[in-house]
Amino acid sequence: MASKLEELGKQFRTDNIVKNTYQNGEGNEYGAKHPNAKANGDNKGKGTGNFLDTYNGGSINDELGSSNEPGSGRIANVAKNKYSAEKPYETPTTSDNNNQFRAK
Repeated sequence: MASKLEELGKQFRTDNIVKNTYQNGEGNEYGAKHPNAKANGDNKGKGTGNFLDTYNGGSINDELGSSNEPGSGRIANVAKNKYSAEKPYETPTTSDNNNQFRAK
C-alpha cells in the first residue's frame, strides 16, 4: 500500500509531465540540436550543436558580458589577456638572479 506522500508524488509528477514542452510525441524532443539548446543570441541556450565546441558556445551574456559587470564576458576577457598564440607565456629566466635565493 502506497503512503500518502507516494500518492501525492505520483499525482504531482503526472500533472507536471503534461506541462513539459519538450515531449517526444509532438516532435519537439530536447537535445543538442534543439533551438533552445543552441547559443543563438536569446540567452536560452549555451551550446553550438557541435561536439565539445566550448569556444563558440554560451549565451549572449557569456560572450559579451553583463551590463551590471563591466569587462565581463568572453570577448572582453580575451581582449584583456596579454598572452596569445602569437605571444605565448614563457617561463621567466632566472639566469641573472646571482644566488639571490638559497635553499636552506
